[in-house]
Order: sequence, then C-alpha cells, then structure tokens
Amino acid sequence: MGWLTWRQHRSEAVAIVALLVALGAAVVLLTVDGSGILGTISRGCTSGVCEGNEGNPAVWFESGLENDWTMVMAAVIAVPAVFGVFVGAPMIAREMEHGTHLLAWSQGVTRSRWFVARVGLMVLGSAVGGAILAAIAQGWFAMQQDLVNVGSLPIWSGFDIAPPVVVAYTLFALALGVAAGAALRRTVPAMAVTLVAYIAVRVSLAQVARWRYLTPVTVRLPINGQLVPGQLPPGPSDWVFGTSYVDAAGHAVGTSSVNQLFTQCTGSKAACVSSLNGIYSLLEYQPASRFWLFQGIEAAIFVVLALALFALAYRLVMRLR
Repeated sequence: MGWLTWRQHRSEAVAIVALLVALGAAVVLLTVDGSGILGTISRGCTSGVCEGNEGNPAVWFESGLENDWTMVMAAVIAVPAVFGVFVGAPMIAREMEHGTHLLAWSQGVTRSRWFVARVGLMVLGSAVGGAILAAIAQGWFAMQQDLVNVGSLPIWSGFDIAPPVVVAYTLFALALGVAAGAALRRTVPAMAVTLVAYIAVRVSLAQVARWRYLTPVTVRLPINGQLVPGQLPPGPSDWVFGTSYVDAAGHAVGTSSVNQLFTQCTGSKAACVSSLNGIYSLLEYQPASRFWLFQGIEAAIFVVLALALFALAYRLVMRLR
C-alpha cells in the first residue's frame, strides 16, 4: 500500500519539493544580498543609536529587500494550504470518484489498513515538508535579529512562520483536505472547501483568539511624560494591541478629547503638561517573553484539530457502502 500511495502522489511530492527548493534558494539569495547592507548599517549604529547615512535604517527599506522578504514569507505562509488543497483533498476524494477504493478493498486490503497506509505516509511527508519550510523561514528571523538595533519589526510579526506552528498548520491543512474529500467524495469541491475552511480557521484564530491565549498585561501610563514607578511602557518587541485613554478615576476619555487637549498646548510646556495631568494611556500587550509559549499553545490547537479531522475522515471511510 505504501508503494502504491507513493506512485499515486509522486507528482504532487515532486511539485512541493520543487516549491521548497525555490523558496530556499530565494531565502539564500536575499540573505546574501542583505548581508552587505546590514553590515553598512550596523557600522553606523552603536548601542541602538544610529548616526549618519551609513547608520540610517531607511537604507534597508529603500533597497527593496524588505518587500522581497515580505513576498517570500507570504509564500511560506501559503505553502501549508498547498498541502491541504493539492495533497489532502484528492487523497480520498479521487479514489471515491473513480471507484478505485473498491478494487483495493476487494483484494484483501481492509478499509482500516487502506486508510492508515495512505494517510500515514502523507502525514509523515507533510511533517517533514513543514519542518523544511520552517527551517527556510528562519532566514527571516536571522535577518530581523540583525536589524534589531535599527528599527526592526518585533518578534511577534514572525509568529506565523515560526517552526512549531508551521508544522502544525501543515498537518491541519492535510487533515482538513482528507476530511473534506471523505465527506464530499468529489475532488474539486473538496479542494475548494479545504482552501476556504483553512483560510477561515487560520484568520479567525489569528485575529480573534491568539491575543487571548493568556490574559494581556495592562499598564496605565500618564501622557504628560511623568512615568509612575513600576509602570513602564512595553518594549519594541512586545505585542501592543489595545490602546485607550482614562482619567484619574478610571473613566474612559475619548480620543477626540485628548486630541483637543494637545491642540490647546500652544503656551508654555509647563501649562501643556498641567492640562494633560490626570489623563492616562491604557495599554494592553503581550510580552515578547510569551512568544514561544504562545507558539506551543497555537501549535497544540492545530494538532488537536488535525487529529479530530483525521478521526472524522476515518469514521466516514469506515461507513462507506
């Protein structure tokens, strides 16, 4: 069964390997091209302070390499969906469409063995592919580490391409495709459902649930420039996602009211500070120290979803008449 499964899906395997090689080559080329620019910038920066044209972070963005990295990383994010749509969805659905599953079952191969052999090989291949994809994406993290003193993006911006979740996303996409194929028994509809469902789940968790995995840290900072002891603002690598204004009593203050106070600051600095006294900026954020914990939480969620979908697909196959 393993050899038969390989022969049936070798074209997809070759295509995915070619895609991974292309992405890997792109990362290597971008790393080589960017190393010279980063070296120039770093020579003009000391302890996070950049001076002169050589130390100007704008040199990096003006080079166009940031846009190139963005496109490559977007491709990395999209690859797990490719596994689900072009490998997972046809795996069961194509057999049902052509009736070839009946031939296998009539040759003394049980349904359970048929399902496990086909899915097991693809799960192994997808896990390896996801790990390779995650390794390729590390080029982005290395580049951001080099940019840490010259205005780089925080570590949270690379959440979707870190190793734990990339492998979990890949397994989830494959399981989603297998389940859709077993339920619909038609290849093209299964591929469409897999793509739509994958995007819906990924976007929903990223936008709605991710920042709630742990209770956010809340800090109240006066906007008159006088910090309260123990109330430090979040660092550049922290994930800030909520900002509002309150007065000394904790009542909400509208942004328009705060802007009006700033507009009235036409006199002395002392008068301006006095007018803003008692107004606080309320910030909610997730510290950078929680990044890998959140990686583990989200990876576990998608692995559990994948197992549930594989179980559903197995049940559907066992019930086929």
